[in-house]
Formats: sequence, structure tokens, C-alpha cells
Amino acid sequence: MAFLAPFFLVGLAALAVPVIIHMIQRERKDVIEFPSLMFVRKIPFHSFRRQRIRHWLLLLMRCAALMLLIAAFARPFFQTPTSAAATSGAREVVILLDRSFSMAYEDRWNRAKTAATNVIDDLGVGDRATIIFFDSGAQVGPRSMTDSASLTGLVNDADLGAGVTRYGPALKLAEGIFEDSSLPRLEAVLISDFQRSGLDSVTGVHFPEGAVLMPVSVGTERRANVSVAGVLFEREYFSGRERVAVVARVTNRGSDPVAGLAVTLELDGREVESLATDLPLNGSATVNFSAVTLGDGPVTGTVRIERDALPTDDVFHFVISPGQVINVLLVGNSRGTNDSSLYLNRALGIGATPAFNLITKSLGDVVSSDLNGQQVVIFNDTQAPSGQMGQAVRRFVENGGGLLVVAGERSNWSTEDLGLLPGTLGRPSDRMGRGGSLGFVDYSHPVFELFTAPRSGDMTSARFFRYRPVEPEPTATVLARYDNGEPALTEWRVGDGISLLWSSSLDSFWNDLALKPVYLPFIHRVTQHLASYVPSTSWHDVGQVLNLAEQRSLLVNTGLREADLVAVLPSGRRVAVSESDRAGFVTLEEQGLYEIRDVETTGGPSIPLAVNVDLAESDLTTIDPAELASLVTGYAGGSRGSAAAPPRVISPEDLERRQGIWWNWFCHDCRYLGLFRHARFP
Repeated sequence: MAFLAPFFLVGLAALAVPVIIHMIQRERKDVIEFPSLMFVRKIPFHSFRRQRIRHWLLLLMRCAALMLLIAAFARPFFQTPTSAAATSGAREVVILLDRSFSMAYEDRWNRAKTAATNVIDDLGVGDRATIIFFDSGAQVGPRSMTDSASLTGLVNDADLGAGVTRYGPALKLAEGIFEDSSLPRLEAVLISDFQRSGLDSVTGVHFPEGAVLMPVSVGTERRANVSVAGVLFEREYFSGRERVAVVARVTNRGSDPVAGLAVTLELDGREVESLATDLPLNGSATVNFSAVTLGDGPVTGTVRIERDALPTDDVFHFVISPGQVINVLLVGNSRGTNDSSLYLNRALGIGATPAFNLITKSLGDVVSSDLNGQQVVIFNDTQAPSGQMGQAVRRFVENGGGLLVVAGERSNWSTEDLGLLPGTLGRPSDRMGRGGSLGFVDYSHPVFELFTAPRSGDMTSARFFRYRPVEPEPTATVLARYDNGEPALTEWRVGDGISLLWSSSLDSFWNDLALKPVYLPFIHRVTQHLASYVPSTSWHDVGQVLNLAEQRSLLVNTGLREADLVAVLPSGRRVAVSESDRAGFVTLEEQGLYEIRDVETTGGPSIPLAVNVDLAESDLTTIDPAELASLVTGYAGGSRGSAAAPPRVISPEDLERRQGIWWNWFCHDCRYLGLFRHARFP
């Protein structure tokens, strides 16, 4: 017998206490006085009294109760044969099979499946096995199987993934299987090319004592690899059309230079151009393709290089979306630039390649046909349009267009005009002295969320000296207020479009906002919001979860807003996505080009998505498998069939917990104490 906390045994010295109490505690004798003995008392005498122990059984019970209580605190356990080294008996085997895309290098995947099959063939009577496939995540099959044929079938049916190497999730699953196992021998067989990029994920994984991690490397000394690292787009506008030049970057991760590597550009599945480039050792190069003119819809593209030992990273997919430029019609009171539209013209037309295609007209010159192709219309300090033009503006907003009304000195819009104004305008009001400022800003709104970042500017720094009071419509939303509570920016949904009302000017006459650094981004965000602009993503990464419900404008522009959607994967597999209940999540598991379309159609409008692998996996630098084993088990581990790993030993803590001797002793002690309540002390 051993004790987990033997220092409590010092308390056994307290066993002397019940003995002492037992000897000094006596029954008191009744004294009876006899008158004839009065003279005898005066005679001095000496008496000798022998202390004797009586009631031996009671004394022993008292000592036993105290001894059991002390021993219970010492947490006893028995050293049984199960606590010794387990060098024989049934095994709990976990096979961890790496399926990251680097395993496609040469014949690594085939050799890995062969190694896994050999482990299964070596299973003995009573052995149990579990297979875990892993790349960036881990997938575990049925646990603790004894059917070798079923295990072999799982291995043969396994396919390579497109994720990167992460050992941690798979090893954590193996740790849980070992902790739940009752078998005496615990063995994990890790079959991988042992890329260094996945080592950081092992943090926090610790196998139980005695568990063995046996690495099986299927890597090779040769690690040359060329990959397409990414693309850039150079945009230009010629004769009103957008032209894009694709610039590809190619990387050589090998120790030998590459000469005359063919790099090919494909657009919408057709080869457009093929160029040759040279790559230095452990270096990269850029390939500049000729510019192409975009049409009205998105264009899918692929850059390919000559197939090498790792073909997965020899392609790079992307989507070029046109319409990055927002068409804006600015309606003012005059054609000149020395008016209230000066700052708006400068803000929306800034840059060599402006983000906004701006057309400026006066209210008297604008006609309904000017709204064709526009996404945003700004009426800057003007009267409300009337007649045919007014009706055209109404239809424009209802059909998804954006309207901004700037309520300056000459603005006389009313809620009756076209039914587009978010509120009733009052007469201009002055703020005397230093003026007022914005006292409330809804920074959660897309217009203002930019200004929540550090050093992004302070909207409340502008001073407002004149404005128009606004009484908002009941269904309108006030996005900003002055410090006196009056609305500054009010939003109203009209049909599929948006109407915004700014109750001051956007020049330097009524306020100094145009002189502040926040003016330019504020005007840009207002315009982008009115256009339902969502920055296009040219590509995504494997493993990313895409929420289509957050891209409502993309669905609207494509005509898929109300339909149930399906994601068509590069492999041809169709995954249903429900957008109607805003649960439109798509997990991007495959490399290649996806399509999001109506679940009931095979043609018609669709949303293309490009998905690429994480190029961290293209770095084939390896680690010493012993380094990984030491992080997980505390020792270097060994190869299959090696006895280098220590046998499984059941820890004293685990033994004490399983046996629970102290609890039994404690219960017996309580039973003894219950007897003491009824025992008569001597």
C-alpha cells in the first residue's frame, strides 16, 4: 500500500489521545458518611493505586476511528500489477493520416495510404483502431473499430483535401480517445510529410502518460516547387470602358533556377495569353499580361503554370468585377464651379482613376434620360424636380437608386414633392457664436463606421453655423444629430432605394465640414451607401465560410434576391443555400471556381466565386518528427516497431482515484462515530 499524501500520517501520533482520555476518565464514586468513622479520618495513611485499562474493545474502536480518519486524508492506494509498465496486452491505436494538399507532391499520398494500410494489417487480437484524417481541420471516423476490412475501406476511399497542415486538431482528438480508453497500450501513428508550417498548432496537446506517438514520414529530400503566388489588377478607363491588365506573381521555392517557365492567362475558360519567364533560385518574378476590356458582368480568370511535382498550387483563380466606378449625377443650380457644388465636384472627382463617374448638370438642364445608367443622384441646394423629371426621379429611387438631398439656402423640398423626402424641412436656423457641432452619430451605420477606427477623423470637430430644422417621417432613421438635438442626416427607404436628407450645406457657407479631413471620406461613404456598393472580393481562401446574407446588394444586382440558392462547387457537387431565412452560409472546401445560382435553374444569372489554397502549404520545409513527438508525449518517440517509447504507466493519482479507498474508510469512520454516541464511557 502507498499513500498519495503521506505527510498526513504524522497525525498518527494523535492515537495517544484516546488512550490518555480513556485512563484519566473514571466514574465518580458516591461518598456515604458514617459517623463512627470520624476518628479514623484523623489517622494519616498511605495508599497505592494501580492504573488499569478497562473496556479494551471501546478503546480499540476509538483508536481505529482516529487512525482511519488520518489515513483517509493521506489518500491510500494499492500498487497493483496494473500500475506497472504495460508492455503487453491489447492496444488502442489511432492512425492520423495527413490529407493536406502538400501530400499531392509526387507520390506522397499513395505512400501514406499504403503506410496506413500496413498499420491496420498489423492489428492483433483485441486491438482497437481509429482513423483521423486531417489538414487544416480534423475528421474522425468510427472510434475504436476492430474490423480491419472496414478500416482499410476508409483509407482507400479517402481523398486529398485542399487545406494546410495543422497537427493540433487531430492530435487533440487522439488525446481524447486515449483518455477514454481502458486498454493497457496506447499508440498513435502519425503519417505525414511533416511540414514545419503546422507545428504552431500543437500547443496545448499532451498525451496521457505512456502513450506512444510513432511518426511515419512519407516526405522526400527533393522539395523543389514553383507556384502562382497571386495576381494584381491594373485598371484604366478608355472611351468610357474599363480595361484591366492582370499581373501575376510566380514564386520558386527550390534551390535551382527555372528558365522559360510558361505562364498562361485564362478568362472565362478561354486561353487569352501565354508568356514565358525565368525564376531565380528561391526567388519570384512578375508576369504582365495585356489589358483586356471588360463587359457588363464579372469575368472569371485563372493563371496557370507548367505542371510540376505539386500541381495544386500551379493555378490561381480570380474574379474581375466591373462596375467598381459608381455612376453619379450631381444636380446643382449653376454650371460653374464657383458655387455650392465646388467641394462636391472635387471630392467625387479626385484621383487619376476616380472611383466615381461624375456628371454635373444644373436643375434647368437635367432631363429624365440623364438618369439612365446612374446609381446615385444628388440634388445639391436645389428646388425639387417637377413634371416628367420628378416622376423619373421617383421611379429611379423605387427601383433601387440612391438619392441625396442637400438642404441649403435655395432648397425648398417638401414631403409632398415626389414623396421622397425623409422629413419636413423648416426655415433656415442660425447657430450664434461659435456655432454647433454634431452631438450624436450612429457609428454602427455604414456611412459612419469608417470613423470608428483610430486616427480616422472626428466627425464632431466640424462647426455648423446654419441649418434647416427637420421633422423626420415616422419610419425614417436619424443617423446624425446636432448638439441641440435637431437631425443632421436622415435616412428613408423608398421601395428598393435609399433617400438621404442632409439638413445643412456641403460647402463652406453654412459650416466648415468641407475644410475638415473627414469631408472626403464622408462624401465617399455616403455615395457608396446610396449605391449599395459592396467592395468586390476577387478571391477567397479554402476553409473560409462565406455568409451570402451579408452580401444582399450583390444578390440584388444579380437578380437572385428572393430565390433559394445553390452553390455549385468546382467538383460539380451542389450544396443548397437558403437566403430567405438569412442562413446563407457556404463553406468553401474546394479549390476552383464556384457558382451561386437559383436552386431550380441550371442557367441564368449567377454569382461567381474564386477559391484558392493557402500558399503557406507550398513551403515544403519539414521538421524533425522527433521534435513533434516530444511536444506531445514528452519524449522523442520512435518509429513503428521501436521500443524506444516508454510503456504506459498508470499514475498514482489515477490509481487512487479509481480505487477510492479513502472514501470507504471515511464511511466506516462515520459508522464508528455513530456507535460512540451510544457507548458508555468508563
